Amino acid sequence: MYCSPKIKKILPLIITFLSFNLNALICQNTAEKYIVYFNDKPTEKFDAYNYFTPKAIERKLLNQLPLYDWYDLPVNNEYLNQINPLSTKIKCISRWLNAAVIYADRENAEKIASLPFISSVEPQNSSLFIAETDEIDENPIEISRQTERMGIRKFDSLGASGKGILIAIFDVGFSGADKHPAFEHIRKSNRIIKTFDFVKNIEDVYHGGSHGTSVWSCIAGKKDSIALGLATEANFLLARTEIITKEILAEEENWVMAAEWAHKNGADIINSSLGYTNARYFPENMNGKTALISRGASIAAKKGILVINAAGNDGDKVWETIAAPADADSVLTVGGVKPCCDYHINFSSFGPTSDLRLKPNVAAQGLVYCAKENGYGNINGTSFSSPLVAGFAACIWQQNKSLNNMEIFKLVEKSSNLFPYYDYAHGYGIPNSTNYLSGKNTTPTFDFIKPDVSNLQFYNPEEIFYKVTINDSAFTKDEFSGRQLLYYQIINTADKIENYFVLNVSQQEIELIPMSKAITGNKIRISYKNYFKEFKF
Repeated sequence: MYCSPKIKKILPLIITFLSFNLNALICQNTAEKYIVYFNDKPTEKFDAYNYFTPKAIERKLLNQLPLYDWYDLPVNNEYLNQINPLSTKIKCISRWLNAAVIYADRENAEKIASLPFISSVEPQNSSLFIAETDEIDENPIEISRQTERMGIRKFDSLGASGKGILIAIFDVGFSGADKHPAFEHIRKSNRIIKTFDFVKNIEDVYHGGSHGTSVWSCIAGKKDSIALGLATEANFLLARTEIITKEILAEEENWVMAAEWAHKNGADIINSSLGYTNARYFPENMNGKTALISRGASIAAKKGILVINAAGNDGDKVWETIAAPADADSVLTVGGVKPCCDYHINFSSFGPTSDLRLKPNVAAQGLVYCAKENGYGNINGTSFSSPLVAGFAACIWQQNKSLNNMEIFKLVEKSSNLFPYYDYAHGYGIPNSTNYLSGKNTTPTFDFIKPDVSNLQFYNPEEIFYKVTINDSAFTKDEFSGRQLLYYQIINTADKIENYFVLNVSQQEIELIPMSKAITGNKIRISYKNYFKEFKF
């Protein structure tokens, strides 16, 4: 995770994911932004009990994690003292990356790069990014559906509401949340543990925008007695990391700083409804290893934190694919589905990653009813799918305190309605408490029919189909969607998805694929009504 190649010079400015103007830098003797990576760290005299909160120590002991490791050690203060006179400003310092973000002119940046303890110096761009929120003016959706679809009643019967789980939320701001009735139950029981604004370096986070307010309500908010999220009894860390119009790398830096802060304070879960795409990166950079924020998220996961991130809202745009840090392998990435039918909602970004890993991992409702700065209303975006899953994860972690973050990650996936089927729009589907508690349906809901051509003297392979027949007992409308959705995909000989489809079943016999398209060695995987089957051509 630590990116520090042993090069004693400023990295070439031809790095493809940096939109940086070399000529402008050479011609202007003005301060520019750089990340300075150091070679090593002091390894002695670190007191974990003094640095971490008791909650953080408790979490480490419970999950059999070391009290500290190399990532927790501070950056060498002597190194900082030596680069300080050559810097216009040291903006922030990252223990995890063993780096400092500085401002300096080109001449001094070159001097810093020549110091013997410097691993590399990377120039950073200043592209602009504007955070957007999609407001919905249509009639209110059913308030309780977003939680009932994920099994809140079953959780209620078990007393599972995220109690004792510490969730950190990183967002643009939480305007109005300090007085909003949706969070009154949280304020009354003093479950806002800490807050910090990494944009302004102050503790107050109740400004900057209400996006975080809406996100938080999808984890733990209430409308009167109706829960808007599943983890209404969790504890919270609130961090403002993003500013609506600002250089995007600063927001990634803030995110990493917030992750280190959350870890220090004992966070179990990070919910991040943020993402970075074409303002800084190309689709091929969505590999979980390029973006600064993705590297930071991977380290957070190594530290035992369950990182949950929205897939992004570019599914109906040219970009289409997931955003960083949702591309990181150890981040639980959440896509969005329509409330009406559990089918991919048009704006939800698609997987896979550029290195062909499964994303999104799971999905949740992408149009929700939630708190807003001055009341309640509808809003859409995978920003609000992610916190619904964060609340679900908190509930099952409350029930399984001995499990670690990646075991909870896998349990969320296995609890989803399509598992083990997956695709690049829905992931493994929508997590549900019934699947978590009872496991998947083992009773067949369909049969796959391979065509028998042994008695056909002449046949056209374009006209002979592989089919499925729906069992009588399964031919009923779904409890939540009102539809009967059948998911199927073709897997090639490299074990990768060739194509995937979703059908609204209206009859008991369905033609899936003609024999002419059934390539020997390929497989077809089918999921219908919680039953899954795989067949080889």
